[in-house]
Amino acid sequence: MSDSYRKDFSDKAAEAVKPDSQKSTFEQGKEFVTDKADKAAGAVQPEEKKGAFQGLSDSASKGKDEASGKSVSETAGEYVDAAKSKLNDAAEYVSKSLHGGDETK
Repeated sequence: MSDSYRKDFSDKAAEAVKPDSQKSTFEQGKEFVTDKADKAAGAVQPEEKKGAFQGLSDSASKGKDEASGKSVSETAGEYVDAAKSKLNDAAEYVSKSLHGGDETK
């Protein structure tokens, strides 16, 4: 973790890349708990104590939560789903590029 008790950005990205269907119950539970802990830590950690990425991430998340009126878990779920979708699209693009558009290779 880059900041005290905070989930590192690379951990968040790695979790988003792997589909839930390929994760064990333990992995999914761990992600849920660490996501909630990170959200709580971000809420109580003073802005001046946050690293650049943590501060930016927290500000974006907070602004989106306030603007949408959605719960934290709803918003977090939407972020994860959107990230998974974009990463899946990117992986598909790379795969097609490497295999000349033939997905059977």
